[in-house]
Amino acid sequence: MSSLMQLVELIEKLESNENSDYYLFKILRAHILPLTNCAFNKQGDKFITGSYDRTCKIWRTESGEELLTLEGHRNVVYAIAFNNPWGDKIITGSFGVFYFTNINTSRFLLDKTCKIWNAENGDLFHTYRGHATEIVCLSFNPHGSIVATGSMDNTARLWDVQSGECLHTLLGHTAEIVSLNFDTGGQKIITGSFDHTVKVWDVKTGRCMHTLTGHNGEISSTQVCFNK
Repeated sequence: MSSLMQLVELIEKLESNENSDYYLFKILRAHILPLTNCAFNKQGDKFITGSYDRTCKIWRTESGEELLTLEGHRNVVYAIAFNNPWGDKIITGSFGVFYFTNINTSRFLLDKTCKIWNAENGDLFHTYRGHATEIVCLSFNPHGSIVATGSMDNTARLWDVQSGECLHTLLGHTAEIVSLNFDTGGQKIITGSFDHTVKVWDVKTGRCMHTLTGHNGEISSTQVCFNK
């Protein structure tokens, strides 16, 4: 079967819900530029999208209605998350991109910030500044009291949600941090890096507890086991 025929067959399956538990529910024309990420809240009744158009949008899942547009980043909104299970706050991390002012001149804009928003009305609570380059991963801790950000500057940072204060800068990786996750108790955090290692950190002190080695290439994804 040709690639074209396979594509046609796939589209037909997506457009039909017959004899299938999964089907194409809705297509949203979300942003004027490509999307970078999306995430649901815990209840699944809302989701968010990040885009190269420098915005994050909040959507109602059932109807596809656009509820809010979060504007304020100077560049690509790359990493996004709800503070699940509550879903009343959203964090967004920004990337960087080249743009051309004319045929002979280009500039590279960096935002380098993480912003925390009210998910109900779109108000901006805080802008976290401190990273030297792009933020590519982020997460709330399980209690919703701390935000972690990972950056291309080889560091991760822990931020207090209420005050906006940087609690710790996690130093030790020798290449970009592209993945991070809290444990279920919020007492530890792991970071995965292009330096081929994973590090385990104490959230309270910011101390590196373990460095896990063995991969022969860049680590692009990490996850914590939720079993006790």
